[in-house]
Amino acid sequence: MPLNFFVPTIKLLVIAFLLLSVIHVHANSADNTVLIVYQKSQGFSQQLIEQLEVSLPKKGYLVSKMLLKPQQLDLQTINKQSLLIAIGSQATKTLLEANIDTPILSTLIPRHISNSLHAKYPNRKNWSRLLIDQPLDRQFHLITSLLGENKKTGILLGQYTKDLAKPLQDIAVKTSHKINIEEIENSDELTSSLKSLSNKSSVLLTLPDPVIYNKSSIRGILLLAYRNKLPIIGFSQAYVRAGAIAAIYSKPEQISEQINNISTSFFMNNNFEKKEHYPHSFSVALNKNIARSLGIKLPTSKTIIQQIKKAEMQ
Repeated sequence: MPLNFFVPTIKLLVIAFLLLSVIHVHANSADNTVLIVYQKSQGFSQQLIEQLEVSLPKKGYLVSKMLLKPQQLDLQTINKQSLLIAIGSQATKTLLEANIDTPILSTLIPRHISNSLHAKYPNRKNWSRLLIDQPLDRQFHLITSLLGENKKTGILLGQYTKDLAKPLQDIAVKTSHKINIEEIENSDELTSSLKSLSNKSSVLLTLPDPVIYNKSSIRGILLLAYRNKLPIIGFSQAYVRAGAIAAIYSKPEQISEQINNISTSFFMNNNFEKKEHYPHSFSVALNKNIARSLGIKLPTSKTIIQQIKKAEMQ
């Protein structure tokens, strides 16, 4: 028979194969059930949940959500899920205490709480965390983009951040910065340590540590720094609104995108590639009024982000 006799048949077979493949993929995706668990749904958390409810189904996953009540934990529903996405520290803690086997991806969780929970549950398998903290080297790249290299950066370390002393020293050398570190044991030492740093530093880098930076201390820290003409690099948008000149943060849609990627990788490999993740995508908040009053002219946030990304690629 001539060759062209078989061409239509071959085309039909190829089309049938492709259709079956698509059906198979969708069937597998439908088997991947994702449960978003939370104990608070307001502000940033609510925005992230709303983002996930839209983005995860686009991947083909069956998505539902559950308000966690420790005394009324619906273990039957939880145990039927392929993956749990825990929003925040309390939701993560509740799930870990329940001693469930369902894989957990935690998000909006601070590094120090991630560390303490990992120490308490060292043998917990199939649990990964997307931290709320930004990478340390990114913070130094931010300072460089704002103020230039070789700045004397002051850093206060407390109970929850003192383990970062050595990594900070290493990254400072790598990024051409000089740092002054003051460690404090309690809030009573805060004022004297901050004054000491103000006398020998040109910028204050804040790191998430509830012993140092909390609702009762933030105003005093900002005022003391401002009087000493010491610009502050914050760790949240709220800190910038309060008086820090700049901060790196990740938006709900940026975190949602990374959760999608981690979830996709998990379902492909039936395991998490990493136990801890730092945010990939980020934004920059600026307080140009405070910066101007300190004699600092800030670049645009777009320029800053471009410079940081370029530095991270080197």
